[in-house]
Amino acid sequence: MRKRVLLRGLLVVILAFAAPSIIEQNAVASASGQPCSALLVSNDDAIRRTQVLVEQLIKDSYPELTNADIQVQTFASAADYFRSGFSVKRFLFGSKMRYFIRVNPRVFALNAPEAGVRAILAHELAHVYDFHRRKRIRLLGLMRLAMKSYTACFERRTDLQAIRRGYGAGLKAYRLWLYQNIPAESLAEKRRNYFSPEELDAIAARRTQQPEVLEYWFKRVPRNLQELHHATH
Repeated sequence: MRKRVLLRGLLVVILAFAAPSIIEQNAVASASGQPCSALLVSNDDAIRRTQVLVEQLIKDSYPELTNADIQVQTFASAADYFRSGFSVKRFLFGSKMRYFIRVNPRVFALNAPEAGVRAILAHELAHVYDFHRRKRIRLLGLMRLAMKSYTACFERRTDLQAIRRGYGAGLKAYRLWLYQNIPAESLAEKRRNYFSPEELDAIAARRTQQPEVLEYWFKRVPRNLQELHHATH
């Protein structure tokens, strides 16, 4: 029974962080209503542009990742524009960990704001930072991502890491753009799992009054505006 639970958890981790599937790559239609031909940015160009930004972000904000093995890949999605993950093969066989930043080329074709792209990449690098500092066996704890409540806590805490490093305003710019460039049915999930523009404003205002409140939020991640306004420490 215990082995079965462990295997099930490992499958969740693999599905969450392995390379995007061929089915997903071939099943995406434009969420904006524009013809696909109007949205083309080559995979190579998207990788190049993302790689430049990742290298700059590591230099400026994530020195802990200077020697990490990070590769940029592309994927296709109507609702997601960036993802992060790690090599499941290297995880399983004990090799040096390799991490991935995955970019949907449409983010550049749809003119996402530059500050927003930098901020969401800071969010994805916060995931990589989290993977990088965990002991390998603790990565199995990511099986809890199968639960919606844990996913929201996981992603919002990652937002806090990007905010701590100076990317709060950029996250707001990105979310404002994002909400206009995803299918309507995906909006509720995005607002549940990540800080909304309104919540990011509340975070900025609260930190102006109480800079130390961020550390409290790392321990008790706010799930909504009410919890942001009523945080005590």
